[in-house]
Amino acid sequence: MSKTTMRLVYVATPYAGLRGVSELNRPFLAKRIARDTCKRVREAGYMPISPILAFSEIFDEQKDREQVLEAGLELLSHCSYAYFYDLHPDSHLSEGMKKEREYARELGITELDLDGGFGF
Repeated sequence: MSKTTMRLVYVATPYAGLRGVSELNRPFLAKRIARDTCKRVREAGYMPISPILAFSEIFDEQKDREQVLEAGLELLSHCSYAYFYDLHPDSHLSEGMKKEREYARELGITELDLDGGFGF
C-alpha cells in the first residue's frame, strides 16, 4: 500500500499588523483569520501550520514579539510551501508577514497561490 505524504504549508496571516482592532480583540480576530485560512489550505489538499495557532498561547505577543517572529521563521524553515493570506486589507501592512515572505524567498520555499473566493 502506497502512502502519499502531505507537505507542510506555512500559513502567514496578520497579527500585530491588524489595524482598527482593540488589543483585547486582536488575538481573537488573528486566530479566526489563521484558523479559517488553515482550513482553506487543508481543503486544497495541503497540511497547514500557522505560527499564530501554534504559538499564541505560549508567547506574549506584546512582550515576546521578536521571539515569536524567530519561532515562526524556524517553523517556516521546515515547510515545503508557504501561503501568505493577502486578502485581508491589513495583510499588506504586516511587518511580520513581510519578514516571513522575505525569509521564504531566501530559502527558496514555494509560495502557494490559493486565493479564490474567500476573504474576510
